[in-house]
Amino acid sequence: MRLYLALLLASLCLACSPPREDESTALRLGYFPRLTHAPALTGVESGRFERALGDVQLSAHAFEFGNAAMEAIFAREIDVAYLGPNPAINGFMRSRGAVRIIAGAAAGGAALIVRDAAGIASPKDLAHKRIATPQIASTQDIALRRYLRKHGLRSALDGGNVEVLPLSTPFILSLFSQGEIDGAWVSEPVAAQLLALAGARVFVDEKDEWPNGVYPATLVVVRKAYLDAHPARVQAFLQAHKHEVAFARNDSDAALSLSLAAMKDRAGREIPTAIGEAAWARIQLTSDLMADTLPRLAEDARAERFLPEGSLDGLVVTP
Repeated sequence: MRLYLALLLASLCLACSPPREDESTALRLGYFPRLTHAPALTGVESGRFERALGDVQLSAHAFEFGNAAMEAIFAREIDVAYLGPNPAINGFMRSRGAVRIIAGAAAGGAALIVRDAAGIASPKDLAHKRIATPQIASTQDIALRRYLRKHGLRSALDGGNVEVLPLSTPFILSLFSQGEIDGAWVSEPVAAQLLALAGARVFVDEKDEWPNGVYPATLVVVRKAYLDAHPARVQAFLQAHKHEVAFARNDSDAALSLSLAAMKDRAGREIPTAIGEAAWARIQLTSDLMADTLPRLAEDARAERFLPEGSLDGLVVTP
């Protein structure tokens, strides 16, 4: 338990707030250094977002966790963010509509990766194992808990016998390689990084948990107050975002190369090209809102007591 608390505190220290800037002249953007956030990575790294906004100053900030980015939105420190769907839903519900989803960014790219040495051959073998997720109540965390519940298992904190550990990416990679955790439910490129380690394999590909195999990995959200005050500015950003999605679809190699460069330049995350290519193949970049998946995601969060009761009406808008 002491190791878990120490790692959790260290992970939380990686999520820092950006400096406060004047929103009247700027668009402050939040995103993660992950390939599931590729439209943000390429838009920022290429300067295309900045050019699309004209006289509006673009200020971009990399976050480690979705909840940290949402807290920055509530503090009026960022205006638009690339987020996983569960933090977006949670933020909408708990703020009574202070955020809106305006676009999709990526689908797929999440999996439960396990160590062969852990002896996990069936869901029941997850009992008494240590499984990591990026953060408690994150999209991958809730996906893992749903999977456990589906197979009659629960986390240790819920009275079960599966130890679910919310950890940052560096700790997940380090502890997995050392055999200190048995698996991790993560998105790309972390899944591909784990698979590159000896004795690692995919135990659950999350697409197999969805009826049509399509589920949102990343969505684009905006502060409602910012959208109300600057609708034309948000529309300009949205069009720039859609351009980045089209760029990735039309020139996949260039988009991957630019994304990897952005992860290195802006977050110090250097991913080998081969690992990047493996991760890239499991992601579908799309501006589709995938709105039909949101009720199930909300239901899963409520089942784990991470989300209050309430309607999702108004969560998705099309500026």
